[in-house]
Amino acid sequence: MAETFFAHLSRLRRQYGQKLLRFAGVSMVNVLTGQTLLVVCFDYFKWPGIFANAVAVAAGSIPSYLLSRHFVWERNKGGHKVVSEIVPFWGLAFVGLVLSTIFVGIADNYSDHIFAMQAGNAAAFALLWMVRFAVLEHLLWGNKSDEELVGSSS
Repeated sequence: MAETFFAHLSRLRRQYGQKLLRFAGVSMVNVLTGQTLLVVCFDYFKWPGIFANAVAVAAGSIPSYLLSRHFVWERNKGGHKVVSEIVPFWGLAFVGLVLSTIFVGIADNYSDHIFAMQAGNAAAFALLWMVRFAVLEHLLWGNKSDEELVGSSS
């Protein structure tokens, strides 16, 4: 018999619940960092919305990577692997940058208010949130042991 919808949700909660909560916490740090930088760059430095967004996303991705790797997926052994960890993570950050830049560019065309820039940035990353979790869980860190990660390409 096919698994019911609620049984499926319950299984997913048991399997990923704690990790999703930690990922949400890291995401909140990322949002606070990115939004703060966006406000400073756009409102204080008076940079164009697209450039302010690029700086905010790039700088915010550094603590996001470190916290995701160590706090969410508990990958504390071995070095940071350029090819198997950093490049894919920054690839996801780049997708977020492109998507949020499109959203911020649209907002910047219709409004010069910081809240419009923040809403565009936040909406893009909200759309990408579950995709990022799935990629990080299933392709980067979730299904690999520390030994597999240490032996992977650098």
